[in-house]
Amino acid sequence: MFKLLRYFSIASLVACSGATLFLWHQDQQTTTAQLISASEQKNVEVTQIVANVVWPQHQSFLSSTESLTQEELQDHPQTAEINQIVRRLIKGTSIAKLKIFDLKGRVVFSTDTKQIGQDKSKYGGFLTARSGETITKLSHKSKFRGVQGLLTEKKFISSYLPLQPQASTSDIEGVIEVYSNVTPLVNQIEEAQQEGLIAVVVTFLGLYGVLVIIVGYAQAILIRQEKAKQAAEAKLAEESEALARSNEALIRSNKELEQFAYVASHDLQEPLRKIEAFGDRLKSKCSDDLSERGQDYVDRMQKAAGRMRQLVQNLLAFSRVTSKSKPFTSVNLNEVVDSVLDDLEIRIRETEAQVDVASLSVIDAEPMQIRQLFQNLISNALKFRQPDQPLCITVGGQLMADGGDDSLQQSGNMYQIRVADNGIGFEQKYTDRIFRVFQRLHSRNEYDGTGIGLAVCAKIAEHHGGTITADSTPGQGATFIITLPFTQIPMESAS
Repeated sequence: MFKLLRYFSIASLVACSGATLFLWHQDQQTTTAQLISASEQKNVEVTQIVANVVWPQHQSFLSSTESLTQEELQDHPQTAEINQIVRRLIKGTSIAKLKIFDLKGRVVFSTDTKQIGQDKSKYGGFLTARSGETITKLSHKSKFRGVQGLLTEKKFISSYLPLQPQASTSDIEGVIEVYSNVTPLVNQIEEAQQEGLIAVVVTFLGLYGVLVIIVGYAQAILIRQEKAKQAAEAKLAEESEALARSNEALIRSNKELEQFAYVASHDLQEPLRKIEAFGDRLKSKCSDDLSERGQDYVDRMQKAAGRMRQLVQNLLAFSRVTSKSKPFTSVNLNEVVDSVLDDLEIRIRETEAQVDVASLSVIDAEPMQIRQLFQNLISNALKFRQPDQPLCITVGGQLMADGGDDSLQQSGNMYQIRVADNGIGFEQKYTDRIFRVFQRLHSRNEYDGTGIGLAVCAKIAEHHGGTITADSTPGQGATFIITLPFTQIPMESAS
């Protein structure tokens, strides 16, 4: 099931091996660089000594050997004298060979006599040193003829150094090549590196063993978790299947309930219309035969029938929010509000209300439901006004997202609509209550209504994937805040 331990073993083994090789290589490079640097400094010191001792005495000879053949130069008495001086100077040091070049690249002296007189003018080391720089490298020689005789399988530090007898700032008068035998030092370094390598390998193996144990334990936990997950998924699948069956039953029940609500609403409205019609006839044709109390009874009957008809219509509207909704389209909210204000023009004029509407956006919505939302909220404000001061209603909106106009097309943005008034207001603790069906904060004698209007608004907001809430203080008015998606996501995309 899980290959964590196997993959970890392979990966960690490769990583440990790579880290070991990297550390060993880095240590080797660092140690070699330090060895070259230290040996180069010694070569510089030896070169300076030789230059200060040999060059002042034999400068004229060493600088003018062009007329001598290679054999003449090798057998020249001054060559033998220089050889004695150099060997005496390097005796007891690690110097294995020393050569002196003139500025033209000719070997004018070497502890290996056979090399005297050779032309090395094309050698990179000579050219570098003649330009004033020092070049040093570590090399391995299978056979090497040095001052100690023939050497085999040795390691040398060779340096090409500019010959400046007086000081480092004086003119370059030649080039010196020095070979130092560093075989003992290299062997010591390699032994120390081998010991360090063994220590690193042992440490990594110990760490590897500990990690293998930890990963093995983790794998056992993951296996148990995977089994528990599979059991949970199997149980969830059973519950999902049961939920699907319940949903199907609920859908059938809702459809039957919608049909019942529709039929019941129509069946209830017909006798209510008859009650109102016969009540009108009774008042118009039999008013003389009715006593004052009888006329009062008829008035009450008609008012009750009217309230019942309004209640049935509101219930029907509440049930149709989701069952009879149309597809979402682009809705210009300013046009919707203007249409609502036209319908409420008479009531607005009668109440002398002032309605201020800010610039609203175009959002994805169901046009008729958004119209019903605004009509319910503005009608609510007109109804619950304060009798002793002019009513002022403001309608505004804003995009609830950061960004400029380009962000308006993003489906994740929400648009907030605010409908505020300076009416009678209500206690903030009743905010949740006012959006429930049949919940009223005032008696029917104070304000008419069925207690369904705000519940319809809440259901419309929910159907659009939004929310509605209110902020109010008694005597200071109320603000209804509706938050709706700016762009509706199609069901196919959402799923």
